[in-house]
Amino acid sequence: MPKQTDPAIPGNLQRRDLLKFFMGTGLVALAQPLSFLGCTAPPPEIPQNRPQHAVDRFLKSLNCSQAVLETYAPGLGMPVPLARRVATAMAGGMGMGAECGAVTGALLVIGLKYGKTADTDPQADQETFRRVAAFLKKFKERHEYLGCSQLLGVDMGRPEGVKEAEKLGLFTKKCPNYVRSAAEILDPILL
Repeated sequence: MPKQTDPAIPGNLQRRDLLKFFMGTGLVALAQPLSFLGCTAPPPEIPQNRPQHAVDRFLKSLNCSQAVLETYAPGLGMPVPLARRVATAMAGGMGMGAECGAVTGALLVIGLKYGKTADTDPQADQETFRRVAAFLKKFKERHEYLGCSQLLGVDMGRPEGVKEAEKLGLFTKKCPNYVRSAAEILDPILL
């Protein structure tokens, strides 16, 4: 029996062939966003109130960068599990008290939406960095600092500082505000 062709898939590729390929290479998580191959999936659910959704995610995971990226990623073609993995190392100022994870999560979102897809794409670079600069400026206007340690007032680059932040309840008292703020700033920047 000859294969039936799917008019949504270009050339002689078959949906079944693509799924076999993705399953065989472990890329099943990437199969859905490949709509350019004609493999479409239902649109992901995009939270109505993304700042609140990011805060809710943060309060469940206590990972600020994950909370921000996983709130926006599905709408930009990245599955939530992949977003969680990508953003894991950014929390707590990259585990060293450096840039706030809510900030780096937001920068990942900007890159995901506007970043270049070709080696030479100066327009994409310019657009991405223009939006990054706007985000950083607005975050600093609201909070003065970008660094996790400065924002929390403890040295998040040392285990003692992390313990102090936990003891003082900073992760539930201060961090949700930074996560909300990052999402509030990010929403209009993504338009």
